[in-house]
Parts: sequence; structure tokens; C-alpha cells
Amino acid sequence: MRPLTISLLGGVALASVAAALLLAPADDGGDVKLGMRLFPELTGRATDVQTIELQRPDGTVVLRRAGDSWILPDRAGYAADTARIRQLFFEVSELRSLEAKTRSKDVYPSLEVEDRDAADAKSTRVAFKTAQGQEVTALLAGKNRFGRGGGGEDAVYVRRAGDPQAWLAKGRLMVNRDALQWLDRGLTDIARERVREAAIRHPDGSRTFVSRTDPAERDFDVGGIPEGRKPRSGWEVGSVAAAFEKLELEDVRKAEGIAIPADGLVATVTTFDGLEVSARFVEIDGAQWAAFSAKAAPPEKLPEGGTALKPAAEVRAEAERIAARVGPWLYRLPVFNLENMRRRTEDLLEPKES
Repeated sequence: MRPLTISLLGGVALASVAAALLLAPADDGGDVKLGMRLFPELTGRATDVQTIELQRPDGTVVLRRAGDSWILPDRAGYAADTARIRQLFFEVSELRSLEAKTRSKDVYPSLEVEDRDAADAKSTRVAFKTAQGQEVTALLAGKNRFGRGGGGEDAVYVRRAGDPQAWLAKGRLMVNRDALQWLDRGLTDIARERVREAAIRHPDGSRTFVSRTDPAERDFDVGGIPEGRKPRSGWEVGSVAAAFEKLELEDVRKAEGIAIPADGLVATVTTFDGLEVSARFVEIDGAQWAAFSAKAAPPEKLPEGGTALKPAAEVRAEAERIAARVGPWLYRLPVFNLENMRRRTEDLLEPKES
């Protein structure tokens, strides 16, 4: 073998050995023993935490406590998903030392636990802060390592902020980088089984209307069917009535100062038990945004056959809850729901067989 080849191979071998040494378990994990919680202080001081900051390369998400709930200041104080925040508290507090890793800054990038001010850092800095801005705890969250085949354990590379020691920690830590994913995205959940009629008024004055007279009936009738046409499948017609079922937001903004056109698109559902919810639309920068309203007019007696129907007191409370939640806001909706709220009668019909 030529000397140059030997030299090159030797260089590669030395580089491989060096990398292996850097990624090998560290000899000293400090005072932390294997199997111990890495951030035990979070459990005891959870009530002290008033702000959570999630710093990523593409920006920072701020979550702030507001009484018994949480909000996103960057979304005009809209409500955050408290279940997701509780999950974050749980995941961080339950991280346990599995293996002491590197203390070398040169190796941090391979684990994605670099300091946020490092060049091209991919880490997520998670900081739990008091009302005075003091950090209860802060960490650099890196790559997740998911257990495979049902036999392995989920793990994640982490490092306490300010501590050079990186760890492979037992547990899973999913920190979403998108602020929208931290919003409480649920809007309405009006089951199709409750709906008596659904109406859509289009900007050109035309109207789409589907209805049924009995809650035990499965399918809806389409209003205004012209000669030679018939309804498409029951599922397609019923999608208009189901537009407010499990409805979630795509984005949110304050409604203050934005006029909703009187002749714009309006979608409304009315239930057999007396709930009426409407979405009135306005176009902003090429996108459709919806303003919601809700009211209740329960019947004296519920019709028979409606297993999903609610008593009058529940319907009134539901209308008040929806109205209080959605009143000050405009919402951008998922494409699927938006399309169901602006279907035309023609979209629900097909030619009769000759």
C-alpha cells in the first residue's frame, strides 16, 4: 500500500476514534445519578411558573399564565391549550437520566443541544419563568430517540441551560415550534345528529338549504332542486349540516375594527333542541375569516328519536359558552370546513338517470 493511502486511512481512523470518544458516555455526570429526575425543581415550583418561553431558530413562542388558564400574547391573548401545557410540564419534570453524554461544545450540534446563540443552532430552549422573569428551570432540548419494536424506551438528548453536561434522558419531549399549535383550537362541536337544518347565504343572494323533519332520519333533503336533478349521496348533502362538528381554528385575530359585510357569506346551523350557530365571513388579504355567533331558543318539548339532543338548560348554557368564547375574535378555518360552509345547491346535486 502506498504511503499516501496509509496516511489517509490513518487520518480517517483517528477522526473516527475522536468522534467515538466525544459521543461516548461521559465519565462524570456530576451529582446526577442514573435514573434520577434531571429537573426535579419543576414539580415543586410549578405554581411559581407564570411564563414559558420556547426559543427556536425560527422564533420564540411565549405562553403566559392568566389565572387558571394560559394565553398566547402573540395572538392577542387568545387562550392556549392547557392540556398541551400540562403535558409539557409533565414531560420535562419526568425526564430521568439514562446516560451521561458529552461535555464538549463541538459535539452539541450532533445532539442538537447547543446554546441558542450558537451558529446554526437547532436546539429548543425551554424556560419556565416566574412573574419577575426569574428562571425556575431552563433546558436545551435536542433530538428525540424513539423506542423501536415496542421493546425500546423513548429518550431525548437534553442539557440544563448553563451546564456543560449533556444527557440522554429517558422520556419523550415534544416541543412544538408552531405558535398556532399551542392555541386552544376547538371552536364548536355541533353533532350532525342534532341538526335540523343548515343554510348558506351566498354573496350573490343565492341560498343553499338542507333540512330534515325528524331527528331519527339519517339523510337531509335539499331545498330548491330543479327539474332533472337529484341529490348526491347522503354523506355529501349531510356535510353541509356537519360543518360545525368538531370545528377547529387554523388561525385567530381580534375582530375589533374589522367590518363584516352585510351581504357577505353566512353559514348557519339550527338544531332540533334549539341551538343556532352562525359564521359570517369577511375577506382579509385574500383569505376568508369568520365571525361566529350563537343563540338558543329551545322548544317546549324535544322531538322523539333524537338521542343526541340536549335539555333546554344545557342548550342555553352551550350558546352562552360559545358566544362568550368566540365573540371578540375572527377565525381562519380549515379548508375542509370552509368548503362545507360555502357549498352551493348545484354542488349537492347530480343528473337524474334517464
